[in-house]
Amino acid sequence: MDKNKSLTIEENFNLAIKNHQENKTDIAQELYNQVLKINPKHLATLNNLGTIFQGLGKNQKAKDCYEKVIEINPNHMNAYNNLGIIFQELGNLQKAKDCYEKAIEINPNYSNAYNNLGTIFQELGENQKAKDCYEKAIEINPNYIEAYWNMHTMTSNIDDALTALNKIHKIDDKHIKAKIMISAIEGFKGNFNDFNNLLSSPDSNHPYIRSIKWVFSLPKLPKIFFNRYDFFDAIIASSEISRPFYEFGVWNGVAFRYLIKTFKKGFGFDTFSGLPVDWHDEKKGKYSAFGSIPKIEGGEFIVGKFEDTLPDFFSKERPTASLINFDADLYSSTLCALNNSNKVIDEKTILIFDELLMNKNWEKDEYKALNEFCDNLGYDYDVIAVSFSTKQVAVKLKKN
Repeated sequence: MDKNKSLTIEENFNLAIKNHQENKTDIAQELYNQVLKINPKHLATLNNLGTIFQGLGKNQKAKDCYEKVIEINPNHMNAYNNLGIIFQELGNLQKAKDCYEKAIEINPNYSNAYNNLGTIFQELGENQKAKDCYEKAIEINPNYIEAYWNMHTMTSNIDDALTALNKIHKIDDKHIKAKIMISAIEGFKGNFNDFNNLLSSPDSNHPYIRSIKWVFSLPKLPKIFFNRYDFFDAIIASSEISRPFYEFGVWNGVAFRYLIKTFKKGFGFDTFSGLPVDWHDEKKGKYSAFGSIPKIEGGEFIVGKFEDTLPDFFSKERPTASLINFDADLYSSTLCALNNSNKVIDEKTILIFDELLMNKNWEKDEYKALNEFCDNLGYDYDVIAVSFSTKQVAVKLKKN
């Protein structure tokens, strides 16, 4: 690469862009660095280098790049938007929100920032604000597929979800996820023709199709939901609210805060340092709260690895659970949580699995843990609710 040191800034930058677009990130990164040696304040280079680090999961390096851009140019809307994405991935929703709002302040017609801001409001359970953001993004860009996708996840009934998905299909009739979800919703309405056609198509092994096939194979179709908080509300309405809840995998405490409003008492388990090992494409340490334990009235948090903390915690008598939210993602962590929490589960306890289906390797994770747990202890289960868009499944255990 030494030969590129004699190139001009523009030549190095253009060559870096070319390699970046071709996903030759090592070469692109070195070329961007050549530009920065000549001009350490080259904004486009710093921003693009940030996107490379972001794609590699090196969030701190990406964050440094975007913050450097903003230091040089406080009105760089793309850097604010990109920095917001980093904060969102790190679980700092307030800082992410601030960044997106700053990007919109700089450019009130920045559709990407409106869409991203909508995802923050959606995660916080502020559904109307989320819808307003998605609608604004679509108003600015009527062919904004991602915003339509997010709109479908905000709906509360099948017909509204179908309307949003059909708009995606109209814009891009090859959008496979929309096509699959349309077939799934039609199946819930009693029309399985489209889904059956997909089962014999080249896309038959798509994780969405495998997930929906499993749901359609159940003895009884569960209730379907499209967003996290409609799902939670329905489960809460069916639970024993006089009992506390348990959550395995607390992270930034967003779900815990929502549930505590009803149950008043909750037990949360987490290392607060992220994934203990690599999880498929997610690197060790992802979803870290950097040791920050939420301060939530009524919440009792047990810090550490499940295999270290759960045996001791459940060796003492604990109250029977209203619901248990399993959000540990990994097969091993979920199985450990199930085996230890079995003492506080009865026929009225509702188990929520936050990542049970839709992922590329879903059969190897929470799904596998649930079925292995049931096989070992002679349980079966009824699936009572599902959300394809949030990957959640709720079940009740029953003895074989």
